[in-house]
Amino acid sequence: MRRSSISTRPASRRRERGVASVIAAIWLIAVVATLAVIDIGNIFYQRRMLQGVADLAASAGVQVIDDACSRAPATAAGSAGANGFTASGSNSTITTVCGRWDSKLYAGPTYFAASATPVNAVQVTLGKQVLSFFAGPGRMVTATATAQAINVGAFSIGTTTASVDPTVITSLLNSMLGTNINALQISAAGYAGLAQSRIEIGDLVTAAGVGTVDQLLALNLTAAQIAKLMLTALQTTRVANANLSAAVGALQAIVNANIPGPATVALGAVNGAAGLLQVGLANTQSALHATISPFDALMVTAEVAQAGKSALNVGTTLNLGVATASLKVQVIQPPVLAVGEAGQTPAGAWRTVARSAQVRAYLAINLGVVPGSNSGLLGGTPMVSLPLSIEATPGTAWLQSTQCAATVDATNSVVGVQPGIANVCVGDAPVNMSAAAAFVCTPATLVNLQPLLSVVTAAAIPAVVPPGNSSTLTFDGKVGNTDDYQTANSNNAGHVLSYALSSLSATISKPGGLVIKSSVQIVNVLILPLLAPLITGTVNVVVGALTLTPLLSNLDLVLVPVLQLLGVQIGASTIHGLPPVCGQSQLQY
Repeated sequence: MRRSSISTRPASRRRERGVASVIAAIWLIAVVATLAVIDIGNIFYQRRMLQGVADLAASAGVQVIDDACSRAPATAAGSAGANGFTASGSNSTITTVCGRWDSKLYAGPTYFAASATPVNAVQVTLGKQVLSFFAGPGRMVTATATAQAINVGAFSIGTTTASVDPTVITSLLNSMLGTNINALQISAAGYAGLAQSRIEIGDLVTAAGVGTVDQLLALNLTAAQIAKLMLTALQTTRVANANLSAAVGALQAIVNANIPGPATVALGAVNGAAGLLQVGLANTQSALHATISPFDALMVTAEVAQAGKSALNVGTTLNLGVATASLKVQVIQPPVLAVGEAGQTPAGAWRTVARSAQVRAYLAINLGVVPGSNSGLLGGTPMVSLPLSIEATPGTAWLQSTQCAATVDATNSVVGVQPGIANVCVGDAPVNMSAAAAFVCTPATLVNLQPLLSVVTAAAIPAVVPPGNSSTLTFDGKVGNTDDYQTANSNNAGHVLSYALSSLSATISKPGGLVIKSSVQIVNVLILPLLAPLITGTVNVVVGALTLTPLLSNLDLVLVPVLQLLGVQIGASTIHGLPPVCGQSQLQY
């Protein structure tokens, strides 16, 4: 009996066909995946290329930004075209929007608000239809870039060397810094060169050995260290300064004086605290190329170091022609230099604000000498002493706008100014001269010949300068010309003191306006009644004729510049404006 055989060939063929189908399917999937990866890779490549074009377009557009956003769109489109992108209907689009970038005001991740003012940024969005090689009609790829460009302004209020004798500057620096600079070491040209010189904030960053502006502002240095920092920055700056050698020589003499004291000064003035620089920028690194005056910085440093301390002697006898005077000054609140951006915050506050100092000055004016008193008992006693006490409260200035153009003539900064107010008192200096003590106007002792005779005003006469209307000053983009220092006036020191002294003279003329007394009985009983009318008339003549006519003009010429060195003016504010640094462009991610 024959065994029947079973053939396996058909089943084997079926299995082979099944394996082949699986392999084919796997290969098909791999091919499709590969083609999809190619498409996806192309999309990512196209987006990356588009992002580069958008970055360049935003950077170009922001260089010509203005409040009207008039030039930025065309400039951005031109940059995109130069880099291979052309808008053509719905297949490729470009949108340019001007607005404001501020990481402190607007939400991330863009920190950008379209149409917000003052504008400081351009946002460019590019769209491009990318065709698919294998997977359909393609898709729209977009890329957005935001570039910020800040026009950075810098200015100070009050401080200037204009019309100031170098001896007075030296005396004031010696008094505030505790140095012993010889007045002959620094000429007027040296001080002028120092005041006219500029250094960049970036020069200070390099000289301090730090990496960023924030790190610079976080430093606390002694006055000696700040002077050395300014000297190093001035010696290495790339800013062109006309009188650089004279400026360096003056600052070197100050550094060589070895400023004493361990007290430190903050380089950054934060939240109203005392400090050297008030930087009104969301991104402080944008201040790298802003410039400041080394002289302004030195004076502010000295005043920050003196703030809150007792009154100090200027150390120079002021010659007023018909009179001599001695001066003490006291810094209640130091001034601050301002670097930053123009305009206001959404809340209405000015972004960049400088303030002048709050200072008290005590001026003792001596008129004439009692005959025969140059020697002997009276020892050169003044015929009449006229003590004045002055308190000047801070003025403020703010960077209202900046306009950057192709030429320095067309470039400008506009600074708004509100002069401070003042209290002027014909009265003796207070016994308590601490900064915390209130400004008190006490009756003045005009004649003091005790025990024989004393003459005291019956009432103190304060003179108050009300705040004047704010005004604006415009500074062009040039350095070293006549508009670098400009003054906004509401009143001036002569008018204020004239009012005070006129009021005093009127008060003296009234019955009882003077209290005349003696502690010696015989003089008090026999002589004083006879001398009283004569004394009253003499004092009126001296105060009225000798004082008001020649004294006030001389007082303006001498006292006002001294106070102005401290950043103080009465009823006026002088602004030292520096050219704006234009178009510091930065991409923001």
